[in-house]
Amino acid sequence: MDSILFIAPHREIAKVAKNVLQKMNLSIPVIIARNVDAISKAKNSFASVIISRGGTSRDIKRNTNKIIVDINITFADIFPSIERLSQLGSKNIAIISNNHILGKNNINLTINDTSITSYSYIDDEDAELIIKDLMRKNIDGIIGDIRPVELAQAYNIKNTLYIESSELSIEKAFEEALSIVEAQQKKQLRLQTLQTIIDNIDEGIIVYNTNKEPIFSNKLGEQIIRNNLTLAGKKGTANLENYLDNYNGKILDINNEKMLLDVIKLNLNNEINNDVLIFQKVNAIEKTAHKIQTALYKRGLYAKKRFEDILYTSDKMQGVLDTAKLFSKSKSTVLIYGETGTGKEGMAQSIHNASSRADKPFVSVNCASLPPTLIESELFGYVDGAFTGARRNGKKGLFEMAHTGTIFLDEIGDLPLDIQSRLLRVLQEREIMRIGDDRILPIDIRLICATNKNLKELVKQGKFRQDLYYRINVLRLTLPPLRERKEDILLILNYYLNKYTQEKAIPIKLSDKINHYLTNYPWYGNVRELKNFAEVLAFIYNDNLSLPQIKLILDDDIEDTNLSTSINTITLPIKGNLKTMEKEIIHQLTQKNYSADEICHMLGISKVTLWRKTK
Repeated sequence: MDSILFIAPHREIAKVAKNVLQKMNLSIPVIIARNVDAISKAKNSFASVIISRGGTSRDIKRNTNKIIVDINITFADIFPSIERLSQLGSKNIAIISNNHILGKNNINLTINDTSITSYSYIDDEDAELIIKDLMRKNIDGIIGDIRPVELAQAYNIKNTLYIESSELSIEKAFEEALSIVEAQQKKQLRLQTLQTIIDNIDEGIIVYNTNKEPIFSNKLGEQIIRNNLTLAGKKGTANLENYLDNYNGKILDINNEKMLLDVIKLNLNNEINNDVLIFQKVNAIEKTAHKIQTALYKRGLYAKKRFEDILYTSDKMQGVLDTAKLFSKSKSTVLIYGETGTGKEGMAQSIHNASSRADKPFVSVNCASLPPTLIESELFGYVDGAFTGARRNGKKGLFEMAHTGTIFLDEIGDLPLDIQSRLLRVLQEREIMRIGDDRILPIDIRLICATNKNLKELVKQGKFRQDLYYRINVLRLTLPPLRERKEDILLILNYYLNKYTQEKAIPIKLSDKINHYLTNYPWYGNVRELKNFAEVLAFIYNDNLSLPQIKLILDDDIEDTNLSTSINTITLPIKGNLKTMEKEIIHQLTQKNYSADEICHMLGISKVTLWRKTK
């Protein structure tokens, strides 16, 4: 194992170390060296961890940047030496070591009439001073590291013994060194992994220290530095600081490629202030935005309409759009009033697409079309087993799907009161809880509501919560009906006529009389009715088209009040049971061209119930 080197101060300790390595089944080089030789061998070694003892360990630690593991000297290592010196007749023994083996200097112990004092030295000179002092105290036995023992012998002290290290002490040193190497390897692996990740991201990263010198960069960052003297720090600190101040958040031309620069100030422990520069390729940003948009399109969570798609020439509509564009810059809730067919959802989509959430989900919910029994689970989601028939893995609610984006609640006036209460809490706390769950999920949404009803009147009638009304009535927008912006009618009509006659390639030209009639027609269905009219007109158009035919398309030639009344009524036979009457009601409503959603809403039943009653 090249990452660990054992440097023994003498042969005996080297011999013990080799025995321990054999027992541990390890291959670690063991050499014998001291003083300058030990320092030289440690410096030239590829090992990052050095195991040694005493003064040799101290010298290597002072003169190299290696990690040093000391072989600890325990009292168990010293006691055999004390016994031997006692047998040789020593009564006043000193223990001199580079380690504080007994905790403090000059501790006096007496074992079997033998006095023992411990000393710790700093360097060789200090060891020699201690020896000279001990000679005046009539010390007759020295136990210590190799250098104090050599000095004691030089000063003719009678009995000297070198402190042996036990196999247990050396084994513990090996185990500690192995743990350090393992930790280093794990750290190195983490750093290499991090470096690989940073090198392979699309952004260029450069980190500058407080002196505005580059201290770290990934591959793309290195390329940028090589081609920019200012960023390389070669034009002075002031130039670099000005460069960062002037171009932060702007698009630069670097290496013939457009890049967006973002500068992050990194403050570590209020002491180190580094600058982190992140360079993003503009084409990569565009690709990422396209991927996000594509993913949202696949899930259907996107807004199609934009302000530029709205057709108008009237001043009234211009004022509405100016206000809507201002609202798009806000994060507040928007409430859109408007009759059926005035384009409330198109306006909501336009506000979303002009906002900072344009690349985030847009979830549209028609509150009137959701069956009362399912509306809670659709809006807030549910977990596995929340109710009979629940999807096995649960389901995200529409609010959760709109996280970070916009949720559009159309026909909010049709929400049941109990759901209104839950909606109010969501808007207040910005949190939801799935049905059957005990976890609260934070959400970040922008709410846009729309209605064709007078919510204030519904509040008076007790059909709409007053607190919810004031919560959603923040930024109010009222869309004018077509009859209040007559100058837009022919513009919109011609747009749809051109759209529906593209395949025929037949231009449609209406008489002034018909244009005047259409401009003054009330259009109670607004743009939706006008669009449907254009589709029919494109299909039946001929050069001889007359005003009566136009009125026939619009049902405006019916003056029979009885017929008009019959449109809004149904007739049931007196005879028959409840089941047949229910079928007849549904049949007649279907004949009057009501959709399944409208029939469910009128009768207060779900689509499942409607299907069952028509079987």
